[in-house]
Amino acid sequence: MHEIRLNVQESHIEEVTRLALAAGVGRVSVYDVFVYGPNQSRKVASIETSTPRAKAFVDALFAAEWFVPAECSITTRELRAIVTEDPLREVTRPMIEPALDMLEDLWQLSHVTPSYIGRAMGAAVLMAYGMFENSAISIVVAALFLPFLSQVLAISFGLWVRDRGLAKQGLFALCISSVLSIAAGVLMALLHRGPLLFDDFKTPLVSLGISSIIGITAGLASADDTGRRYLIGVAAAVQYAVVPVWIGISMVRGFPDPHVITERISTFGINLATIAGMAAVVYAWTGMRNEDVDRFHSKVAAVRESR
Repeated sequence: MHEIRLNVQESHIEEVTRLALAAGVGRVSVYDVFVYGPNQSRKVASIETSTPRAKAFVDALFAAEWFVPAECSITTRELRAIVTEDPLREVTRPMIEPALDMLEDLWQLSHVTPSYIGRAMGAAVLMAYGMFENSAISIVVAALFLPFLSQVLAISFGLWVRDRGLAKQGLFALCISSVLSIAAGVLMALLHRGPLLFDDFKTPLVSLGISSIIGITAGLASADDTGRRYLIGVAAAVQYAVVPVWIGISMVRGFPDPHVITERISTFGINLATIAGMAAVVYAWTGMRNEDVDRFHSKVAAVRESR
């Protein structure tokens, strides 16, 4: 369930209402808002509805010729409950998320900040410790906050909707996570005196199967506002982080024979490509249209050029 809130010029309220009703929204709340400056007669339209109807409305809004981001701000948020005369079966339907929600959510999760670096490094150190001790608890706890899955989804979604900026940002954040995981492996190899007990490295074929399931599930969860993404993120983080951490450990303790090195590095690449590829397939299947994001970016670009 979503609330879509628009701050628009008063002259567009009738068109907003028409688009909302056409999308199946039962009611639109409109109220005045004060904005500083001359000729700023504005109104706020609030639409509370199911997720599919919210997506239909946002898609229609982006397609409208009069919609210009410089003149109409839009915010969305998830709701816990909407009590109306509409059947709960319809109101609570969770799929499909508006593309704008996914776009900004993945952008936000892919910014490399001091918090991101600290979280990635701390989790990778814990992962490395869990691998030395072969401790499933330490590995799972580390995977809970290792930033890998959202960054891979940013690459996948960015490529699907032709947002190169998002894809590049996701790739950059993923590289940072990988480098920090290698550094954590080096650090733990220097501090830990015992042998590396973890040996549950999957073969490329097994990794392909596991990553396919993770990619499909992650794509569905990100397009669904009830998906338990953090649980899927645990599985994905283990698939991704084990190899970079092992590389860091091997840089200190020594690498095995070239065949093993090739197999494990290729496994990392297979995991990355498979999860991203399967998620993109899901985005296409669920109707995450790249045209929706294209319209938004083209309108923003037109505003910038006019200034």
